[in-house]
Amino acid sequence: MEYFITGVDTDIGKTFITKGLALAYEHKNNKVGVFKPLQSGAIKSPNGFLAPDLEAIKEVSNNIKTKCSYLLEGEVSPALAARLSGVKIDIEKIKNDFISFSKENDITFVEGAGGILAPATDELLCADLIKLLNIPIIIVTVPFLGRLNHTLLTIHYAKTMDIKIEGIIINKVPKKTDDLATKNFIEELKMYTDTKILGTIKDFSSQDHSCEDILKEFLSLSL
Repeated sequence: MEYFITGVDTDIGKTFITKGLALAYEHKNNKVGVFKPLQSGAIKSPNGFLAPDLEAIKEVSNNIKTKCSYLLEGEVSPALAARLSGVKIDIEKIKNDFISFSKENDITFVEGAGGILAPATDELLCADLIKLLNIPIIIVTVPFLGRLNHTLLTIHYAKTMDIKIEGIIINKVPKKTDDLATKNFIEELKMYTDTKILGTIKDFSSQDHSCEDILKEFLSLSL
């Protein structure tokens, strides 16, 4: 099985969701891999560049395999990062890396960069990359004002591209809130789309948490 994790925006927790899903499936005795086709914002280390999104996976398990095709500097889109670094992205390399890496795993999660329309290369958007890999997407969203629009736009564009949508995960759900948009987000979402909601993940950003805390939360998802 393979899934592409995409978001409705930046900084909504795609990496955290990918980490949680990988941990949950490893707990179910699967061989799990996480593939990052394009990592901008790469971190310099004494041994070269590191992919911060994949380093996050290693924080919870050394048994989850990871692979990245292109490590690029700069907190910008992969396309711009590659252009600024003078790197020519070979889309066939990404496809071949994905195929060979997926064969090593029972389940592979592919983490995208930004949203579905983020520029992957000078010629392709992330949606084009998803089409090339030919795998279903899991959409990560958050229940805040304005994100209903972002979520519905992501669903609509995926459907126009004939990309299969496995479902939606709603991240950063607060335990308590008086915010009307947040309180009614799920009901509003259900009014405008029949896309399956795989589950909700509470907001971990303002509290300490262990792998056990993350695992418990993600085992409740209906994936």
